[in-house]
Amino acid sequence: DGTAFIPGGTLIVDQAEKLSLKETISLLDGAMRHNVQVLLSDGGKRSGTGSALTVLKDSGVNTYRWQGGHQTTADIISEPDKGARYSRLAQEFAVSVREGQESVAQISGTREQSVLNGLIRDSLRHEGVLGEKDTTITALTPVWLDSKSRGVRDYYREGMVMERWDPENRTHDRFVIDRVTASSNMLTLKDRDGVRLDLKVSAVDSQWTLFRADTLPVAEGERLAVLGKIPDTRLKGGESITVMKVEEGQLTVQRPGQKTTQTLAVGAGVFDGIKIGHGWVESPGRSVSE
Repeated sequence: DGTAFIPGGTLIVDQAEKLSLKETISLLDGAMRHNVQVLLSDGGKRSGTGSALTVLKDSGVNTYRWQGGHQTTADIISEPDKGARYSRLAQEFAVSVREGQESVAQISGTREQSVLNGLIRDSLRHEGVLGEKDTTITALTPVWLDSKSRGVRDYYREGMVMERWDPENRTHDRFVIDRVTASSNMLTLKDRDGVRLDLKVSAVDSQWTLFRADTLPVAEGERLAVLGKIPDTRLKGGESITVMKVEEGQLTVQRPGQKTTQTLAVGAGVFDGIKIGHGWVESPGRSVSE
């Protein structure tokens, strides 16, 4: 019907229960081709087995229902230019953090998250939330593998980190992948002391965990997401911490709402890497529902 789709935007359809199946299919097809998120509002004025909304609900599409109580207001701002949209989001986000609000930015895609994270950190620094000096550390990001993908050689790269759980000592033994040999489907691992371990890809079981090692700039005031259990601390995956102080070889961090601090040993090498990442930007729905 001539609906104009703004790529990357959100389209809200009021009284969507009045749409026919044909109209709904046409609408969703156009939205998918233009990477547009669609929110269909059910006004309750029409129902039945032939209703487009009924078909969508029966197919398992996520539905959201107001359960009463206080309704949170939301402002939807449409900005066609992605660069301008990201810049405005970063600036308003930084101001909200400076004012003490609990804010989080959500966006899909690793590349887009990285771009937005950089803009947000610049804005936070401009607002005085983030310290002026960055210290670069090594961070480990989990690479999630299931029982099938665990045995696929293409997932393993030289320089990646693997940890093996030792149930007897209740510790993780850390190795770096030194070489991936295609002909023998073999991984050559080395520990901190350089001791070599040859491991068949087919022998990688649930005791092993794979990580990608990256450099991470960290400053005072930084919000970090904990991505896994950090040895010798009380921190575990899923938590958020704030960097209170940055010193040579260590970070002093604090959980939200707590006065006590903890010290994390950090370094530039993979064997000193810790399982953290920036906590400013995340995937949609990770901590706040879409």
